[in-house]
Amino acid sequence: MCFICLVLLIVRTILPSLIRKDEIILANLPLIEKSLDSAAATSAHTKHSAPTGKMFVFNPNSVTHAQLIQLGFSDKTASILLKFRSKGFVFKKKEDLKKVYGVGDALYKRLEEYILIDDRNPVAVNKKEIKEQTFATVELNSADSLALLDINGIGPAFAKRILKYRTLLGGFINKEQLLEVYGVTEEMFEKIKTQVTVNSAATKKIDLNNDDFKIINRHPYLSYETTKLILDKRRRGYIDADNLKEILNDPVLYNKIIPYLEF
Repeated sequence: MCFICLVLLIVRTILPSLIRKDEIILANLPLIEKSLDSAAATSAHTKHSAPTGKMFVFNPNSVTHAQLIQLGFSDKTASILLKFRSKGFVFKKKEDLKKVYGVGDALYKRLEEYILIDDRNPVAVNKKEIKEQTFATVELNSADSLALLDINGIGPAFAKRILKYRTLLGGFINKEQLLEVYGVTEEMFEKIKTQVTVNSAATKKIDLNNDDFKIINRHPYLSYETTKLILDKRRRGYIDADNLKEILNDPVLYNKIIPYLEF
């Protein structure tokens, strides 16, 4: 083997291992993606090519729906992310991706090293356009996170909180319950209340005479101590609306919880 060939062989073998990821200058995202795509296509022809899946560096502020699907997003989660951006949300750090409903820990962990937030080219938000948008009325008990983003004043964080609280409640009885969602102020409620409706028939009921402790105690209106009193009463007989009043000894709480109960 000639000396030059030997040197080239050594360079090709050792040099890649000396280059760390953080030394690569990510100056042009499209070119990086194109290069990675090309490398993936080339490796697909080799005998020991990597299995399915196309991973590449991406900026959540500019990535397309098709690219998100390639990265492993479901169609719905990809649509939610794009909806966030259309509402003016800007991803400022990698962890912001977790705010997208549907991005769990497993997906985030797989994507984390490929996320690029390019501060030199931030997404411009046209606040005038957002302000002039028309917003549809949203039914709170059937809306998913994508639909909730149609409410003027609701961003990704609040959409997630509303869905979580709706699950705990078993559904909303009235729109005023939005004030019980963490972070929703009177001012915010006044802004959004005309944009929402509530179909209370869609709420889930708790059977106080048959459901177990965990199911009953999970409801945000029932404390641990109150749940213990209910089960203690149930051991000694049947629970109905009248003796529940005695257990609760709180007319306000009784009126709040009774729509969620069956006997």
